[in-house]
Amino acid sequence: MNLFKAHVVHPQTDVPLIIYFNKRDGFVTFAKDEEVINILKNIREDLWKDHVFLHNLEKVNSLCETQYPVDTFEQVYEFLTKVGFKKTDVEFKQMILH
Repeated sequence: MNLFKAHVVHPQTDVPLIIYFNKRDGFVTFAKDEEVINILKNIREDLWKDHVFLHNLEKVNSLCETQYPVDTFEQVYEFLTKVGFKKTDVEFKQMILH
């Protein structure tokens, strides 16, 4: 499997996300970056009383439930630009799977 991932903050919701690009199968998926979210819980307790942030956290669930078809990195960045990310804010690293 040829899998890449990038850690980002969603530009409209400020929710930490992981973007996965499966180059072999040709799709991009999103996941909440639970590790970063848990760190935020520990250092920003006030954030969990912020109704806007909590709403945004819930809002990204639909984004994370879908696979988006793309075949190349060019298409990945084109798609990400359309949904509000800047290409310069997204740096993919290849994952080594055992």
